[in-house]
Amino acid sequence: MSNKQSRHQHGYNGPRVRDLNRALVLEAIRQEPGIARADIAAATRLTAATITNIVAALIGEGAVEESVDREVRTTGQPVRSLRIIADYASTIGLHFDHEFATGVLVDVAGNVIHQVRQQLSVEDPERAVGVLAKIHDSLSRHPRRGGNLLGVGVSVMGPIDNQRGLVCQSAEYPAWREFGFRDALAKRIDSEIHIENNGTAAGLGEYWFGDGQRLGSYIHVFIGNGLGGALLMNRRAVRGLTGNGCEIGHVNAYKDGKPCFCGARGCLETVVSLRGLAHALGRDHAGELDLSALGERPNKALMQWIEQAGADLGRVLASVSNIVDVTDIVINGMLPPALLGQLIERARSSAAEYEMNGRPGRLALHRGRADSEVSAALGAATMPLYSNLF
Repeated sequence: MSNKQSRHQHGYNGPRVRDLNRALVLEAIRQEPGIARADIAAATRLTAATITNIVAALIGEGAVEESVDREVRTTGQPVRSLRIIADYASTIGLHFDHEFATGVLVDVAGNVIHQVRQQLSVEDPERAVGVLAKIHDSLSRHPRRGGNLLGVGVSVMGPIDNQRGLVCQSAEYPAWREFGFRDALAKRIDSEIHIENNGTAAGLGEYWFGDGQRLGSYIHVFIGNGLGGALLMNRRAVRGLTGNGCEIGHVNAYKDGKPCFCGARGCLETVVSLRGLAHALGRDHAGELDLSALGERPNKALMQWIEQAGADLGRVLASVSNIVDVTDIVINGMLPPALLGQLIERARSSAAEYEMNGRPGRLALHRGRADSEVSAALGAATMPLYSNLF
């Protein structure tokens, strides 16, 4: 297939439209348990007939239940409310980074049934895939897993080639260059596989399990070994042409900066990341950091890093906000809560110096509410349910 981009907008065939509408209805019910059909129609702009058909199918499958909860006083007619049956089905979310693999088992109502975290050696792709497959198998056999297993979502360190299921890492981990990740995992597990860039996965984790639904449109920043980013616009992830959109960590922030593992030079994440923090403290690798001790005993080098990292992050975020016209920014990550709060405060004051003053609405930086250790895996777990929607 040619890589040339089409000049024409893609249409949706019948099955694609049905899947999209079904996902919209499921999203509405999950967001607001007890919602009525009329409220779903108002929220989704689908016709009453379409809602009726989708709801009937979901009830027939055992995915949704409907009950009479209240009456409308103006007519006296009963109003039927809808709820997802949690143990109807489940999904698995997997995430791996430079040191650990994480897995979560989630039911269709969004409850986390079980989670696993295991160390891995990321330098060897086949061994890393083996660890992920073992985590998947243990979660799929979990005694509390309900109903059907709808699939597995995998949060993958970018850049990725989503169409071909490839990981395109090259500079730091040459063995991953053009590695056929999806095919390698498919040989080991019997589940439908959905691949997501880890920055976008963390942003979706914040949407479903944090504060994202309230905001709707936001830039998400995740501070881990690197610096991940996601853009949600009107509650939909903006992935770009190849699935690698909003790579905030790879904005050039330092003209004569250090080489980045991505192969470029002067990227923001060379400073704003656990790897950047480790270098600032005289360590070679982020794994050498004792984060809990840092939170308890701050030192001069740490405070200097917070000052620089916060100022640089705020400056870049203000520019990104000016480009995409989104004013809410959610920041999460693996830093101890006190240090993350200090970094956000410094970024907030820095961003205020660079944002476009004439635009309606001011920049607002929020701390993420999703569990930072599993947020990317949680976002990946939603993909088998909502891949047509997001």
